[in-house]
Parts: sequence; C-alpha cells; structure tokens
Amino acid sequence: MSSLEKHRAFESQAGMYDLEFLYGLKKDVFEWCMGMDMIAKEYGCPTCGEKMVLTERNCSDGYIWVCRKFGVNEHHIKRTVRKCSWFDESKLIIPQALILTYL
Repeated sequence: MSSLEKHRAFESQAGMYDLEFLYGLKKDVFEWCMGMDMIAKEYGCPTCGEKMVLTERNCSDGYIWVCRKFGVNEHHIKRTVRKCSWFDESKLIIPQALILTYL
C-alpha cells in the first residue's frame, strides 16, 4: 500500500491533532511541494554548477541539497530545501507550515 493510499484511508477519520501525522511523511510532502513549484525541483551547486542531490538527513525538514566533490576542486556544499522559497524564513517544519496555511 503506497503512502498516498494510507493517507486517503485515514483522511475520513482525521481530526485536528491527526493532521501532522496524516501529512507528516516528509518525502511525500516534498514531492507535492516540488510538483506545486513551492520548493525547487533541483538546485545547482554554487561552486561547480552541477546539480545537487536531494539527500535525507537528520534535520528539521529531513532533507537537504548536497554537492560533494573530491579531488582538485574538492568541496562539500549543503543547502536547505527551503532555499529561495516562501518557507525560507519560517521556523516551522514544512508540513506544519502547510497545515497552518490551509486551515
């Protein structure tokens, strides 16, 4: 059962306090936000110009953009998924900001 199907199964029973659980699967939230152009679908490394990789990390949002190169132009650049989005200045995690926006 996909996570979207799980969401739909719980939607009819969801109360106010269930919303964070219901929409709290960060990967699905990020995919939806990318599809709605709320956050970047890709991000170019400011050092080498190549596409950065969306990587799962133990941070408030759960994901960051990473570019890690070895050798002559060695660098390890990290960028938040919020970069250049309307979530950029928010202290809330993205699912919470979306819940409050749509209440």
